[in-house]
Amino acid sequence: TEEQVSHLKRWTSGEAFKNSVGKLESSGIGFTHSCFSKHLAILQACEKNGWSLDSYRSIEHPYHSELAEILSSLLGKRKEAFEFVVDGCKLPTPVLRMDEMARLFQKLVQGGKSDPSLLRIRDWMISNPDWIGGPKRIDSRLMRDNPGLLVAKEGADGLLAIGVLPSPKWSEGLGIVVKLAGGYQPVPAALALKPVLDNLGLQCNVPIPEGQTLQYHFRPWEQPREKWIDISPLLNAKIAVWPEDTPFARDIALDTATGDPLSLSSIRTSLHVGAHTDSPLHFGKGKKGIDQVDVTKYHGLCQIIEVKKNPHTEIKPEDVTNVEIVTPRVLFKTNSYPDPSQFNRDFNALSPELVEHLAKLGVVLVGIDTPSIDLFESKELRSHHATLANEMAILEGIDLRKVEPGIYELRSIPLRIEGGDASPVRALLRSPTRPSEF
Repeated sequence: TEEQVSHLKRWTSGEAFKNSVGKLESSGIGFTHSCFSKHLAILQACEKNGWSLDSYRSIEHPYHSELAEILSSLLGKRKEAFEFVVDGCKLPTPVLRMDEMARLFQKLVQGGKSDPSLLRIRDWMISNPDWIGGPKRIDSRLMRDNPGLLVAKEGADGLLAIGVLPSPKWSEGLGIVVKLAGGYQPVPAALALKPVLDNLGLQCNVPIPEGQTLQYHFRPWEQPREKWIDISPLLNAKIAVWPEDTPFARDIALDTATGDPLSLSSIRTSLHVGAHTDSPLHFGKGKKGIDQVDVTKYHGLCQIIEVKKNPHTEIKPEDVTNVEIVTPRVLFKTNSYPDPSQFNRDFNALSPELVEHLAKLGVVLVGIDTPSIDLFESKELRSHHATLANEMAILEGIDLRKVEPGIYELRSIPLRIEGGDASPVRALLRSPTRPSEF
């Protein structure tokens, strides 16, 4: 508020603040800047300890080393283990997991068991809630509604942390942290915590700002998620397999349709049927079976790239020069194997040079809408061996006929078949729910 800004100017007008305030104003961080107080406190600490005021935004500055030392003692974590990133104010900031943040807020409110300096911070927050975020902000509202019972602080990008003071029920106090994937939305962050606070007997009266609706704030969740797109061909007796390989067959032992109390069946098939993945053992002596592969490579963001080539040709690096590879998984749509029930020897494949090119870009999985990433007559399986050399996973036999090129979320976990040379997969795609992931 204007009153608070005026008070802040009067409070910092003394000689003790002259250098710090002057340094901030010259760098564009004035009294109304949302991070003014943070920077002011850091500069005051620098003056108190005889540290430079000019280089406090450098990770080499002693302030950040001291901060890591304090966090190390509070969290029982090696000082060297803390990673620092640069925030929106160009200030090195420690990366904390949510559970670490919650533990810090628990220590902040622990009374006699806590550090004296933390107690001063806690008590000042309790006594001056409107100075934490501002009279209309969620953190200040929560502290006003629960005087002496909790402290709260909003963070950037939808972060809200709360420390509940010790009580007969919670002798150690509580640290509670919520983070919204959708970015900075303080109202839903508080609403997400409301059931928790209600259960603790605390107030969470979150007003919807004038002129807005609750639906506006929950809009990120109310947008319907894209439906899953199944890119796995249907497995039945019609599905084609590699010549001389074992065709798919399902034997029915019991069937409720004929009066049996239950249905029971078994299947006999090549493991390289329909949508499937090859294990390194398939083409590498003594290599990993499908039960030993890293399954994390089979799910996550992927990119569908459509390449139109003459039949029975390889896709090469020059065929994708006009496409920016932005995900760690790439699936190629060639349209060269249009009918999964009819084996077609003229399908397209990936060149080993393309596999190497993708590996250098950080790709961990390659897939194709044909029976193999190598051409039909290949004996050396050079593209398969290129994936092995680069520890890349393979998806073959996927059906991309109804999928447009673009970015998707992929799910395609293989079965855990001991010593398996391959495994069928149920491969699914949908539009990513968090575009910020890529």
